[in-house]
Amino acid sequence: MRRLQITLTEEATRRYLELISPRTKAEVNEDMEPSSPCFRIDMDMLGDQVYLEIGNEWVDVGEAESQFVGGK
Repeated sequence: MRRLQITLTEEATRRYLELISPRTKAEVNEDMEPSSPCFRIDMDMLGDQVYLEIGNEWVDVGEAESQFVGGK
């Protein structure tokens, strides 16, 4: 079985953690279960761009790499 594997670049991972860590920390400090982030990944011939939903806005996190892995 083939799978599509999407990997954030190191820079995108760093940016993601910068954006999500304060929110998660605040939720934990309020005895709330941390909310799950919502991602959007735009894939085209020029590359894959990752966005994270913060409030009502989509924030550009950076690039990702995608590839098919596994069987046929």
